[in-house]
Amino acid sequence: MKFGESHRNLEKVAMTMVTTLKPMLNDLHTYLHKAIPDTRLTIQKYADAKFEYLSYCLKVKEMDDEECTYIALQEPLYRVETGNYEYRLVLRCRQLAREKFAKMRSNVLEKLELLDQKRVQHIVTQLQRFLSACLKYDQSCVEVMEPHQNLFPIEVDLFRNNSVFERAEVGGQSAASRPYADRSDQADQDEDDNPVSKSFQE
Repeated sequence: MKFGESHRNLEKVAMTMVTTLKPMLNDLHTYLHKAIPDTRLTIQKYADAKFEYLSYCLKVKEMDDEECTYIALQEPLYRVETGNYEYRLVLRCRQLAREKFAKMRSNVLEKLELLDQKRVQHIVTQLQRFLSACLKYDQSCVEVMEPHQNLFPIEVDLFRNNSVFERAEVGGQSAASRPYADRSDQADQDEDDNPVSKSFQE
């Protein structure tokens, strides 16, 4: 009766530990499935903004090289003679892309710093909570099972049981192998009595 009550107390202690660890698991779930994916999405947007800005920079460089080439050849360039609107438009787009790129870079740096701080502080705190909960659970289990320490170990005559199993196993093998031996003897006798087999042997 007391041993069954101890088992019920062990279940209560385990449920208390689960209740303690559940908020910790929720916090870790938020960190893994919300904070990290959000940072990855911000990094992806930053990469797109960087690619756009570098594309406009390359376009401006190509247009500058084109102007230098026409000046060296002393030939007129239609784009320049008509007001060079395309060049000014590309410059404006490059300026806007540069502002967007700088903004996304600052956002990425801030989120990476916050994520690293959470990793250092938050994970350490959760591990400390986990270790303290495990220690408390272990101590509670020891207190519950301490009155029953004289019940264990339960002595068992293993030598006697093993000898019984060995005799049963040997007997089972001999009984199992006997039908196959009888069948082989019967097959040999049938072969000797068969005249067709004798004619083939001759």
